[in-house]
Amino acid sequence: MTYRSIGSTAYPTIGVVLLGGIANPLTRTPLHTSAGIAYSDSCGSIRSETKIYRDESMHIFFNGVESMDENRSVRRVLERYSDVFEGAFGSKIVSYSSNNFGILSGSSDAGAASIGAAIMGLKPDLDPHDVENDLRMVSESAGRSLFGGLTITWSDGYHAYTEKVLGNEAFSGYSIVAFAFDYQRNPSDIIHQNIVKSDRYDARRKHADEHAHMMKEYAKTGDIKGIFDLAQEDTEEYHSILREVGVNVIKENMQKLINYLKILKKEYWNSYIVTGGSNVYVAVENENVEKLMALENTFGSRKKLLRVAGGAWSRRPE
Repeated sequence: MTYRSIGSTAYPTIGVVLLGGIANPLTRTPLHTSAGIAYSDSCGSIRSETKIYRDESMHIFFNGVESMDENRSVRRVLERYSDVFEGAFGSKIVSYSSNNFGILSGSSDAGAASIGAAIMGLKPDLDPHDVENDLRMVSESAGRSLFGGLTITWSDGYHAYTEKVLGNEAFSGYSIVAFAFDYQRNPSDIIHQNIVKSDRYDARRKHADEHAHMMKEYAKTGDIKGIFDLAQEDTEEYHSILREVGVNVIKENMQKLINYLKILKKEYWNSYIVTGGSNVYVAVENENVEKLMALENTFGSRKKLLRVAGGAWSRRPE
């Protein structure tokens, strides 16, 4: 039986052990170990939706706009799996359409993972880690979204492998409040290209690996607070290095909010994360989430309530 198309869904991500440095611009293999979580809202509406379908010539669409795919290698991934498409659609030539809904950051991970979910939906016996390695051509941390929950991507700069260490259900007692600012974000490649110039970079690589091992130990004991507190420690080290090499992600009002969160921590536990964009993500226990959502002075940001999400998935082909 041949089909015409397949659809898939994946959720965006937040780094908790932050990645800085790419070993190979083609394969986008990370220079060091990192970790992350997938996120959405309570009904899963924050997501990336992908459709891959048989076509006479390949076209690539992002949010309804056709792209030449110059910077991210969707085309190469689709060509890599042309035999899978031929088996399912009767043609090696396919087109791709991806649409993002409500994503604050981590859209590249979600877009890449949704491609992987669609491919594995057509050929379920594929090794997901082999697929992940190919998806890195699109996004270096695609495994975070592909597997969902809390994942660690172990990397020595030559080989990388993503391990899922906790499912999203383990975070059911916690919420994440995103404070979204309007500052222009730094492209991830600017961060990758500059952080490696730091004299502290070798130590950073070592610390990232240590943080990932500690996070795995916290996961074994279900210490969710320990995971998020370590993520805050990692955020602070990472951004101090970035500032030294002239990349300032945490702008004035973001820092004011962070300072206020540290005061609030005397009243109730919270922990913050800043990745490469203009968002401050704050983990909090569910019993205190209304207090955080009720903050009147957000220093010019917009609040959005998030949950840790599961992995990417596909619909039945049509």
